[in-house]
Amino acid sequence: MSVPIKPLVFVVAALASPAAQAQLLGPTFESNITLTRADLDMLRQTVIQQIHGKPVGTTASWSNPDSKNSGTIKLLKKFTARNMRCEEIGYTLVTTASAVSPEHYVLDSCLQPDGSWKIL
Repeated sequence: MSVPIKPLVFVVAALASPAAQAQLLGPTFESNITLTRADLDMLRQTVIQQIHGKPVGTTASWSNPDSKNSGTIKLLKKFTARNMRCEEIGYTLVTTASAVSPEHYVLDSCLQPDGSWKIL
């Protein structure tokens, strides 16, 4: 199942819990970006396992052979905000709709007291 999503919402959706993803990924969003649920899970796991807490400059990639969607993720900066450890992360998506022109996003997320990461 493919999920069309707003460009600036995709990472929030990808990093959210499955319940929150269901709320964010309703059928009302329109975009050239179309990611499957498996794509979102791969993106989320890549950030959690290979980016958060790593040195600045760390890069990771994900690829879904079923949807033919892929992406790269790079830890751009670490900083403190509201007394929380935060990271600025760059995302590049290559989807079947954006293969000629990959789409780029930068979002900040901060480590919460419960150990989860929250998009600012």
